Amino acid sequence: MRRALTRTNLLLESGKVQQLPKTLHSRSNSEAVRRVIEERLAVEAGLGALRTLRELGGPEDVLRACFSEKEMTRFRSGISENNTSGRT
Repeated sequence: MRRALTRTNLLLESGKVQQLPKTLHSRSNSEAVRRVIEERLAVEAGLGALRTLRELGGPEDVLRACFSEKEMTRFRSGISENNTSGRT
């Protein structure tokens, strides 16, 4: 899907703009700036969704309704033992 593009005059730090295409492996400064804008808008949308979820009381813990506290503790300790790489 092609989106309409418009020419915009912005004041930007030239060194950072020149670094963007290299960092993002983009073909041009314009493409790199468009990608950064899209990514930032996506981040803001995600943060907005998280704020809304928090305002609604957070996610419901459906596992807690299915298992006893003892089973949940055993399950959590199994996850900790299997996760020795430090990643979650």
